[in-house]
Amino acid sequence: MFLEPSLISIIIAKLRGGKFRNLSNVVFKGYFLFVGAFLLQGLFGLLNNSTSSEIKYFVSNYSFHIIFLSYVLLIITSLLNIKKVYMKLFMIGILLNFIVIMANGGKMPVYFSPKLDIDETVIEEREYDIIHTPADEDTKFFILADIITIPKPYPLPKIISIGDIFIMAGVFVFFQKEMLNNLSQT
Repeated sequence: MFLEPSLISIIIAKLRGGKFRNLSNVVFKGYFLFVGAFLLQGLFGLLNNSTSSEIKYFVSNYSFHIIFLSYVLLIITSLLNIKKVYMKLFMIGILLNFIVIMANGGKMPVYFSPKLDIDETVIEEREYDIIHTPADEDTKFFILADIITIPKPYPLPKIISIGDIFIMAGVFVFFQKEMLNNLSQT
């Protein structure tokens, strides 16, 4: 989800005279909370692939709490940096995803459109995925779920949410703002 907006934004920023070295000057309050949120989800994803029934039981019983905690950490990090326009976009995306995930038992519902050459079995095959589940008639806040299909011929077909669009916009604006920061001084 972050790859495409990052690459496109970096290319545009470079064409506009942006500098990679400006990224080393970025002040990001609470970055360790941001990293911690991703590590929590990643660790639980790895544990979900365990062959131990005790670990699988632990993951299935506590994944909601871990997802909740990781989103709280992301929200806190966004609030600490809310003066930055890209963090406002990121915060909107995180909140939209948080609403639908929490309303659906800690899972992000995914609507599998016939436009894509994939179906619900892809979730079952993704051993490290603890957050996605197929959407059904009981899905709450369906409009906020992963329902936006980006089909082939796009090289990386996917299904994203409205929240993901805001997050990707935040990533795009991040590279534009920070790589072009202090451009008039160079």
